[in-house]
Amino acid sequence: MKDSLQVSTRRQEIPPAPRKRSHWIVFLVVCFLLGLLVFKTVLHMISTDTKQAHRVHAASPVETVPVRRQTLEEVIGGSGTVEQFNAVILTAQINARVLEVAVKIGDIVKKGDLLVRLDDRLIQATLDTNRLLVAANKVKIRDLTRQLDGYTALQKKSMGTLLDVEKSEITLAEAREALAKATLTLRQAEIELEHVEVRSTIDGVVLERLINPDEFTKPDQVVMKLGIINTVLMAAKVTEEKIHSVQLGLSAEITFPAFPAETFQGKVFKIDPNTDPVTRTFTSYIEINNPGFRLKPGLSGFARIHRTAKDVLAVPSVAVINPSGDQASVFVVNGDGRADLRKVRLGVVVNAMTEVTGGLKEGEKVVTVGQLYLKENDKTHSTSKSNIGE
Repeated sequence: MKDSLQVSTRRQEIPPAPRKRSHWIVFLVVCFLLGLLVFKTVLHMISTDTKQAHRVHAASPVETVPVRRQTLEEVIGGSGTVEQFNAVILTAQINARVLEVAVKIGDIVKKGDLLVRLDDRLIQATLDTNRLLVAANKVKIRDLTRQLDGYTALQKKSMGTLLDVEKSEITLAEAREALAKATLTLRQAEIELEHVEVRSTIDGVVLERLINPDEFTKPDQVVMKLGIINTVLMAAKVTEEKIHSVQLGLSAEITFPAFPAETFQGKVFKIDPNTDPVTRTFTSYIEINNPGFRLKPGLSGFARIHRTAKDVLAVPSVAVINPSGDQASVFVVNGDGRADLRKVRLGVVVNAMTEVTGGLKEGEKVVTVGQLYLKENDKTHSTSKSNIGE
């Protein structure tokens, strides 16, 4: 019992072992490294984050690129269908029964081809009758003129009466009036005879046929609609964001599934500024020469419109602030390393590059990264990435 008590007392009397010095050294080194890491992190944030640099009033880190001259080539695509270049409406000019309609919708016709033939029998009969009336009235007028001359001569010799002369003059006037009416009716019949056949006035395609055999026509009734297709239009649907890129006269290449091994050349002829509210597209009409009439209305295809801006000043599109508004601007780093907010005029946008038509000079450096929190006259410093590609 005494022995165990003595052992316990000895344990209580043993002092704790001192902490080794190496542990303190390790602890201090770790704290130093952590502090150094935090310090470097803060420095990195200040040197790479414009917002953090603003907080400590340090120079804002930015990436810049020089303004350069280059050629921008843009290809604007759109699918669509072929339309006739123009349409011609043919009308009937007379009242008559239709004997024959020689074409159907989709037929290719040449100028002068017969389209519709009308019944001319009544017109021909009227023509023949009035020819006889004209001839008879001419003979009658000749005889009455001689008779009037005779009565006039007798009256001058006091061998005839004035009443006979007056009656002869009235009869002659009536004959001349009858001749005039017969001549007018004859001319009308001759004109109607010219319109018993409706012929094509162009080389084209039949778009609409509005009359059939045994129906009756009336003056100014539309009987046929023809499309001019020696030149056709490709109505290409282009997305609305390209409405400022498409211009009249731009060249285009058009391909059609119906002609897989062939590319047709054309140019932008007309632009419809109205945007479809459902598809958000507008229509660009591309003019294509079609001498062989192979391209017909309704044929589907795909158009590639080419726009080229040669030797223009251009900057990366990310450098432009408010590119869609009328206050487009960029930050330019001047010779003192300060930010200069510059208003610019913009042109074509191609492959993330934007043409600048005013406000910048070649060689000036524009900010492409870091402009979000940048302000006018801020001190800047360019990162190492700014020199890449210069």
